[in-house]
Amino acid sequence: MLRTCSRVTGVLLVLGLGACGSLDNAPFRSGTVHGRLTEFDPAVALISLVGAPHVRATLEADGHFTLEDVPAGPAELFIVASEQKAARVALTVQGGQSVQVADVAPQPASTLFLKVQAQGNLRVAQAVASVEGTPFESLPLDTEDNEGVRRVGPLPDGCYKVRVSAPGFLDAAGQGCVGHGEQKVLRLELTPDEN
Repeated sequence: MLRTCSRVTGVLLVLGLGACGSLDNAPFRSGTVHGRLTEFDPAVALISLVGAPHVRATLEADGHFTLEDVPAGPAELFIVASEQKAARVALTVQGGQSVQVADVAPQPASTLFLKVQAQGNLRVAQAVASVEGTPFESLPLDTEDNEGVRRVGPLPDGCYKVRVSAPGFLDAAGQGCVGHGEQKVLRLELTPDEN
């Protein structure tokens, strides 16, 4: 009798686990974030998610924003309010729920000046830079007119990994950290691709 009960319990447990695995958990994998910027320039303002720049919000005339399909778990908002102000806001998103962020007062933005050179003073053409995890992607680098210098910003306080690629060269990457209105130069050197 005990053996029969154990078998029945085991079968029910396996069936129960199998049924749970087929449930659609998609609504619990993401949430929605609501908030408001206290000041912004509508021509420049941008709200996205650090690490997932394709997750973006539009800004309403009163500064309110809604960011949908934010993956559940720890997250950070990347906010460009104007040419001079920006912010990053850490939060935790509960799957299937909405999160209300306190009003965001943007702070003085920072700027990275990206200086790119090639080994042996080789000419670099069609180079592009990307700040990983942000909307600043595929930024052209004009190396002839601008001597390989590119202004990247406005940026909220934080550390950013920058990657540069150009035909005929291996990709180059570096990290630049900026804080509270700081302007910093980040130098990267491209190495010719021997292949």
